[in-house]
Amino acid sequence: MKKYVLFVNIISKIGGAELYVLRKVKYLENNGFNVYIVSGDAKNIKFNEFYKHEFLEIRNIALPPYCFCKNEVDGVLGRILAFIRYQEQDEIFIESHQIYPAMWAEIFAQRIKRVNLVYCITPFEMANSVVAEFYHKKLINDELLGCNESYIPETFGSKFRNNYFNIPFDPSEIEKTDNSINSQKCDVTFNTVGKDNTVSILTISRIEKTYITQSIIDISDFCKKNPNIKVKYTLVLSKNSGPEYDKLKTLIGKVKPGNLDITLSGPVTKLTDTIFKGYDLFIGMGTSILNAVSMEIPSIVVDYRTNKYYGFFGYDYYEFGSGTRLADKDLDYFITKVLDREINLEDVKREATKYFLNNYENEKVNNKFLEYQYQVNSKVNKEYFEFKKRFGDYKDIVKFVLIHTVGIHGAGKIITWLSAIKRFLLNEKSSLR
Repeated sequence: MKKYVLFVNIISKIGGAELYVLRKVKYLENNGFNVYIVSGDAKNIKFNEFYKHEFLEIRNIALPPYCFCKNEVDGVLGRILAFIRYQEQDEIFIESHQIYPAMWAEIFAQRIKRVNLVYCITPFEMANSVVAEFYHKKLINDELLGCNESYIPETFGSKFRNNYFNIPFDPSEIEKTDNSINSQKCDVTFNTVGKDNTVSILTISRIEKTYITQSIIDISDFCKKNPNIKVKYTLVLSKNSGPEYDKLKTLIGKVKPGNLDITLSGPVTKLTDTIFKGYDLFIGMGTSILNAVSMEIPSIVVDYRTNKYYGFFGYDYYEFGSGTRLADKDLDYFITKVLDREINLEDVKREATKYFLNNYENEKVNNKFLEYQYQVNSKVNKEYFEFKKRFGDYKDIVKFVLIHTVGIHGAGKIITWLSAIKRFLLNEKSSLR
C-alpha cells in the first residue's frame, strides 16, 4: 500500500502552510496514496476540509525530541505507527515541515528505515547548535528542499546544492461564486487605477505579521503627500479581536488622513473569488501572493526582514517571498509608477499569470516533487541524524524542565504565552523606532 506521512507544526490556523497541506493531500490522494497528517496542534481547526482527511494531534512534536526521555519518544513513535497502520511492506514516503516536527520525522524515518524529506515552507532561524547540525546533515544528504530558488542560499549559504521546489498552487481551490454579497467580502467600490483618482489595495495576512503595521503607515504617508489621490485599503486578517487587532485600530486612528479609507476585516475561513474582486493592487508575502496573482491582481511582494518592497511578482520580481538581497524600495515608489503610467497593470497581470502557470502550477510542481521522493528513497544506505541526550541552549533546558513538571500541555501553553509576550515586546520596540 502507498502511504504518505506529513509531519507539520500546526493545522489549526488560517494560512499558507495549512493551505499547502490541504493542496498536497488532495494531489496525493488523487495519485493513489493514503495520506496521514501528524500535527503538533490540531485544536479548533478553521479549515473544515481537514476533517475529510486523516490527522493525528501529538503535542510532543511541537517541542524538541531530545527534551523527552526514551520511553516517551518510543510512546510517540508507537502512536504514529498505529495511526498509519504500519506494515513493513508498505511503500511509505515522509515529508516534514518546521524544525521540531522535522526532527521527530527523522526519528520516525529511522525507525521504519525510510527517508525524511524536509521541505522548508516557512522562514526559520538556526536557533541553536542541534538545529544547525540537523539541517546541515539533511542538506548534505540532499534530503532538504527550499520552497524557492533563494531559500537555501539565503538561509544556509551558497556552498550547498540548491535543491528546491516552488510552493505549488491550484487556482481551483478559490471557490468561484456569483456576484451576490458574501459575508466575508469587504465593502469596497470597484475601481480601476486613476478613475476618480482612487486606488483600491488589498492585503490578506495573519495579524501578527510586522509588515501589516508598516503598510498602514506607508499608505498613510503616501496619502498625506498626495492629497489629490484617494486610497481604499482593505486588510483581511486572521483575527478581528484581541490586543493586536486593537493596536491596529488605535494606529489607524492616529495616522489616517482624510483621503484614506481603511477597512479591517476577517477572519476568512474559506477563500472565495469575491474576497479578491474590485482591487487594483495586492500587498503581501508568501502564498497570499500566489492567491492574489491567480485571481489576476497585480501583487507587490514584501520582504519580512525589512518590511520594504521588492516589486511586482512575476513582472519585475520572481519570488513570492524574500530573496537573497534585502528589499529596499518604499511602497510609494510603486504606487507612483502605476499612477504615472510608468507601469501598466495590464502588462503586470499578463506577465504574472504566465510566470505563475509556468512555475507554480499544482500538478506540474507536485509531479516533480514526487519524482524526487522516489529518488531519495531509492538510496540503499540511508543515513540518519542521531539525537543524543543533549540541549542546544538554555531554552531547551527550560523546555525540558517545563515538560517534566507541568506536562506537555502545560509546557506548550507556557511557551506559547512567553512567545506571545516576546513578539509583543518586539513589535512595541519596532513601533517606537
